[in-house]
Amino acid sequence: MSIYVKYLVCYDISDTKIRKKFSDCLKDLGLVSLQESVFYGDLKKPEVSVLEKTVFNMLKKTDKCFWFPCSIPVETLKKCFGYDNFSYFEPDSHAVV
Repeated sequence: MSIYVKYLVCYDISDTKIRKKFSDCLKDLGLVSLQESVFYGDLKKPEVSVLEKTVFNMLKKTDKCFWFPCSIPVETLKKCFGYDNFSYFEPDSHAVV
């Protein structure tokens, strides 16, 4: 069993400065951009906690963000429009026994 869980993160943030800062935070967590406000990738439990804290500390009440475990096979994504050259690399990890 992997220590990572795949997450899909989607957001709608009105303030450009906050949106950019939030996007950078998601990239720092190792998530990759599927669209401008949609990110995907593997997170460990502590990284999910960081994501949650970032959302509640950075975003305003008028903003929206959701994140949930979600596994999207790369082959399936490549069948969608605009993703034919998409590549995703699994993180190196050790199984938890």
